[in-house]
Amino acid sequence: MFWVASSLRQSLGGLLVASLFLLPASAFALDAALVDSYLQRLRQESGAPGVSAAVMVKGELVYSGGAGFGDLEAGTPQNGLSVHNIGSISKTQAVIAVMQLVEQGKVNLDAEIQTYVPWFPRKQAPITLRQILTHTSGIRHYKSGEFGEGDVLRYQQFDDIEQASKRWMNDELVFTPGQHWLYSSYATNLLQALVERVSGERFETYLRRHVWEPAGMLDTQFDVPSRIVQRRSRGYVLDKSGGRLVNAQQENVSYKYAGGGVISTNEDMLRFGDALNRGLLLQPATMREMLRAQLAPDIEYPSVAIEEEKLLDPLKAPSRPPVQALIWRLGTDPWGGRYIEHSGSVKGTYSELVDYQDDEIIVSLHVNAWATKPDLKQAAEALARLAKLDFAIETKKK
Repeated sequence: MFWVASSLRQSLGGLLVASLFLLPASAFALDAALVDSYLQRLRQESGAPGVSAAVMVKGELVYSGGAGFGDLEAGTPQNGLSVHNIGSISKTQAVIAVMQLVEQGKVNLDAEIQTYVPWFPRKQAPITLRQILTHTSGIRHYKSGEFGEGDVLRYQQFDDIEQASKRWMNDELVFTPGQHWLYSSYATNLLQALVERVSGERFETYLRRHVWEPAGMLDTQFDVPSRIVQRRSRGYVLDKSGGRLVNAQQENVSYKYAGGGVISTNEDMLRFGDALNRGLLLQPATMREMLRAQLAPDIEYPSVAIEEEKLLDPLKAPSRPPVQALIWRLGTDPWGGRYIEHSGSVKGTYSELVDYQDDEIIVSLHVNAWATKPDLKQAAEALARLAKLDFAIETKKK
């Protein structure tokens, strides 16, 4: 399996695109050629034009680079400074905003969502903010065909989250809140409405002032079609009829800024994790509440989700839900290392952010196509393992 750390040391050959490094002169650094080779292998396995990664250890950037291309038409390389869609990793920034308001005593996690979003219709049972943050609200996720013929609604610009929510907000719940786990980006989009109403600031303004700038994330912003973004990486998909890569369908993500509408870089993702770990964004008690396992270990998917999965693949049913904190997921790698993480995919791209808080190791990965969807979480685990081992060896030498 490609994620085994020892496989990183295999020579793969082939042409590598030069990596970009921004390392302090005295810093510990990973073996750049080794990681480059691993990313080239991941690029080949995923069928992506470009793969990039960045790794931070003890607050220092120890690797930032990539293999392949971020934009095939322009021929620009993919690296740690390429700006790309991060998809649902956007949710981790939204939850920070919410928890800051909790710290200020302005928001109660166990209050009904209508306390902060009064325009959201009441359902057959009350929905709390905590249930939205743990994907147990019963609010549905996307469904096929809802964007209209030709997916024309995907191109619509929404300047108001209430207007953007009208296509789904009157639907009945999939299940009684708290009864099951079902991932829902629509539910998390309500976090934008909450932050704006409670703070009195537009959502992007709030994130810039209270999350991105305090963390030093100067390349992070909303994905707005009219904006010109330097160093932008594009997304691609596999044309199954022709077996070749084509441009991914464009999409206006203004209907889901909180759920998946942010663009960023691998390096900014590391700054985000580091600011979180150093207490620059939340107080320790708030962090503990956000990052503890919130659900019973035996919680299950609703039967409707299992049936839908079987329709796609009769031999496959969903595995058990992840260990769910507030938005964040809790994981353990094959070597016993514990981390928090989130992934994201949109417009042909796929991203992963893994934060080993105990070891102070953060890994961010991105691919700009998934002809064969790679397991970026396993890849991040492997890079974190390499960083941990190499750092231990370097420390022992000193």
